[in-house]
Amino acid sequence: MLPDSSITFDDSRWPLRIVRFVGTPSPRQYEHYLETITSSLLRRERYLSVTDLTRGGLPTPEQRQRQVLWMQEHEVLLREVVLGMAFVITSPIIRLSVSTVMHFKPLPVPYFITAQEVEAVDWASARIEEQGLRLAAERLRDQYGLPQRMYA
Repeated sequence: MLPDSSITFDDSRWPLRIVRFVGTPSPRQYEHYLETITSSLLRRERYLSVTDLTRGGLPTPEQRQRQVLWMQEHEVLLREVVLGMAFVITSPIIRLSVSTVMHFKPLPVPYFITAQEVEAVDWASARIEEQGLRLAAERLRDQYGLPQRMYA
């Protein structure tokens, strides 16, 4: 029997990480999600994340509270390591849930919310390029069929 919820991490386009939520994670899945992000932060390899919530379920109140506490605990590392966060959200209720978390604990890094993954990757590629990682940004644009930036 397949689980009705999952969280997957795709690092194949590093320094871009894509996290996809399907359904509402169990408490154990959510803790694994936070542990995975914490491990990434502790490596201190700068990256940008795109979190796809288009198939995600509404987080529980406990998960929203846990997210706020986790962000408070890891704020310094987030600021140091994460170049930015993009969220792909199509549901108004999920967007409200994300906004609620950000109300209690604003993100310490630049972020972007959109309904299209390609827009999130376009924003992410610009942020990556701003950090001097031009080749990684160009590779992302190629993979997503986005126009390349013109250079003087």
